[in-house]
Amino acid sequence: MKKLLFLSILSGLLLSFSWPGIGLFPLIFVAFIPLFLVEKYFLDYRGRTSWKVFGYSFLTFFIFNITTTYWVWHASVGGSIAAFIINSLLMSLAFVLFHKVKRVLGKRRGYFALIFFWISIEYLHLHWELAWPWLTLGNIFATIPEIVQWYEFTGVLGGSMWVLVINILLFIWWDSERIKKKLILPFTIVLIPILLSLSLNTEFDEDKTIEVVIVQPNIDSYDESSFNIDTFIALSESKIT
Repeated sequence: MKKLLFLSILSGLLLSFSWPGIGLFPLIFVAFIPLFLVEKYFLDYRGRTSWKVFGYSFLTFFIFNITTTYWVWHASVGGSIAAFIINSLLMSLAFVLFHKVKRVLGKRRGYFALIFFWISIEYLHLHWELAWPWLTLGNIFATIPEIVQWYEFTGVLGGSMWVLVINILLFIWWDSERIKKKLILPFTIVLIPILLSLSLNTEFDEDKTIEVVIVQPNIDSYDESSFNIDTFIALSESKIT
């Protein structure tokens, strides 16, 4: 029990430490592995395991949500608590559905199901009224766009899939007896997108310039009467050179 608890907390911390801010982004490629170990423990466990997997995964994702989006608390206490819980529940739902598919249909279909369920939730977060796209896994590379230039073809969800696939392959390698042979594939899948990005043209024309001003008027977003376009114009004009 303590080991499972430790693994769940570890996954949450790895996700948190990899996020922009702390910025140890390589950790994202192994962040799901401790949680995969928890799921594996319950895979052959007799009895009802879905709620147990759900509970441990919720702990992981709740830690991830709180440590990365805690600042929402300053805007709305109630809204932040709701966001932490709802998003953690959705992430946990994807993981427990993966567990159920894996248990019934086998490992391979289970891992494909995880990618499908997770990307579906991230897609939902980009389009519904309760949109919460901040924790889309593909956002992890926001501070190093040089290695994800291929987003122009796949979008940010392609980055999320990349992260999940590498975690899955590394876990399979970890869990395999033929370690050396199986390690080649994860490294190949890591390197190919990076090499593709570096090969894409990222140059820009330095002869043409444009002046951009970003202002923060510090208005109350819940008070419509406080919005005044003249405030934006005045602040912008004061900064234009």
